[in-house]
Amino acid sequence: MSDQLRTLDVKSTSGTIVKPGELVDVVEVTPLTLNDRKIYNLLVDNAKQDIAKPVLHSIDKEALRLSRNSDERVDSSIMRLMGAIAHIKTKQNGESATLRVQLLGKNIEHERNDGKFYYSFDPDLRDALNDSTVFARLKKNVMLSFTGKYGLALYEMVEKRINMNKCQEEFSVQEFRNLLGVPKDKLTTWFNLRTRAIEPAEKEVNQLSPTFRVKIQGMSTPGKGREITHIVLKWWHTAPDGQDESVKELTYSKQGRKARRNGTVEQLIEEQQSKLSHLLSDQAIETARKILINRGYRDGVQQAIIIWEEKFQGQAIPENPNGAFIQFCKKIIVY
Repeated sequence: MSDQLRTLDVKSTSGTIVKPGELVDVVEVTPLTLNDRKIYNLLVDNAKQDIAKPVLHSIDKEALRLSRNSDERVDSSIMRLMGAIAHIKTKQNGESATLRVQLLGKNIEHERNDGKFYYSFDPDLRDALNDSTVFARLKKNVMLSFTGKYGLALYEMVEKRINMNKCQEEFSVQEFRNLLGVPKDKLTTWFNLRTRAIEPAEKEVNQLSPTFRVKIQGMSTPGKGREITHIVLKWWHTAPDGQDESVKELTYSKQGRKARRNGTVEQLIEEQQSKLSHLLSDQAIETARKILINRGYRDGVQQAIIIWEEKFQGQAIPENPNGAFIQFCKKIIVY
């Protein structure tokens, strides 16, 4: 290991998460949800270089609400992460091996909403991470923008591989299912797997990633019929022009993102945006700002205006724009 850079020596930045490769290519014995994975990434990021140390990490409970709407739902994710047994590829006495281990160890939290959450990792998992030399550098805003579990899993897979000396990798169908986190009894046919997991994941990654694109192909074994037996994952860096649209996409609201990804709606019309926003009074904007702050909305009143304008794209302008916008802010989804 003396000539290899350890994952724990790589520092994250304010906008990125360094995730050990052992926690990327994980086979979930217990299926996790999209938001379970997001919360786990936040816990990994918070632990940083201390993740392999036998310490109790702490994080503000408020920080975990970046990806969930309530304490109760965060609690559900924590319980699933504690019960999740993962298969992790590792080394044992110099040989390739599989480590079966809990993703999250014992934890404790303050009962008050603005308190702390304390957590730990399994000792065997810490040992595996201490020897890690492969990692994915996840962009935090991209990671939190995913609306599909399979898309997030695919994004992490490619971020782990993007700087390796290769541009594609072959998997068996079962291996790829495992890495995406597809439950054993779900999407059992190739058609369902392709249309409900692989294609949506591919489209979402290509929509949100500002630095690379992916292509997934199902392949048959020559001389053994048309049955899909393996999958080829390809990836490549994008040119600067290719990055712009993905960067722009991250500034848009989540509402309408699926439609934009599938090409069923056009982007916001600037004239409509300008017309609606200019109808709002300063008093209404200030009232809306206070409502959003009280509700814990983090993106600010201007982002709320963009989402509100998008809602009325192609529709008649409301008779009372100020009242309509204030009511909208009272109901806007808070992440």
